[in-house]
Amino acid sequence: MPNNYSPPGREVRRCKYGWFDQWDWLVNRAIMLAGSPKITVGPGEVAIDPHIHTLFSHCSISQPRKVLLHAASIGLGGVAIMDHNEVEGAGDVIRCADDLKARGLLPEDFLVIPATEINSNAGHVGALFIEENLPINLSPEEIVGRIHDLGGLAIAVHPYHSTGIGDAVFDAPFDAVEVECGSVFDAELVEQNRALAGEARLSGITKLGSSDAHYLAAIGSCYTVFKTEDRTLDGIRNAIAGGRSEAISSVPCKRLRGFLGKIPKLK
Repeated sequence: MPNNYSPPGREVRRCKYGWFDQWDWLVNRAIMLAGSPKITVGPGEVAIDPHIHTLFSHCSISQPRKVLLHAASIGLGGVAIMDHNEVEGAGDVIRCADDLKARGLLPEDFLVIPATEINSNAGHVGALFIEENLPINLSPEEIVGRIHDLGGLAIAVHPYHSTGIGDAVFDAPFDAVEVECGSVFDAELVEQNRALAGEARLSGITKLGSSDAHYLAAIGSCYTVFKTEDRTLDGIRNAIAGGRSEAISSVPCKRLRGFLGKIPKLK
């Protein structure tokens, strides 16, 4: 039976700028010009976008219901909701997913991983399988320690993005690193992040692809294919721990990088 889930209203969204509604419409239409990802996986595989924002982030107004339905429609088997500095958005999306499944609108095995993206004093750090808020503005090492204390997995999100931690990726025991990220467009930065896949100092940690989507149309621009027969949260956690993953940039993402990577402001 449906769980009487109520979509979050405008009063709870973190972005308070009225003009952002028009901006969101414009950016989504622009992204759609590059096409929509068409994600397929083989037996024993599941595609997850492990870094998505919703209206519980100050820089997104994406509604949980639309996030879930769009993600499933392009072939994703799950998402991680990584709103900035809080887990409320992830909790809301989990409740929304349960409601959609009860209504037969979302596959029963579609996964929602609770997560958050935390401001460290060096840049952003991601946390998967986390259901409570973490302190901000600590060092990456301290935040990774807090994540592990809570039983979560620590992710070095887009290290060479303007909001990433840069070379501090080597200073803490991360469980995974984003080597493909849909919010990085500059060719040099794309290659810096991608090069981490072959970096000897990170040989023991899992490599992820993530959209870092702040707009619905960006979901799945980059994603991760996990090799696991266990399509549960534990199955994904074990796949990350075992390094059974492939980071992928979609064709539409490559098209956008070819165009947007030439814009100096986006460097």
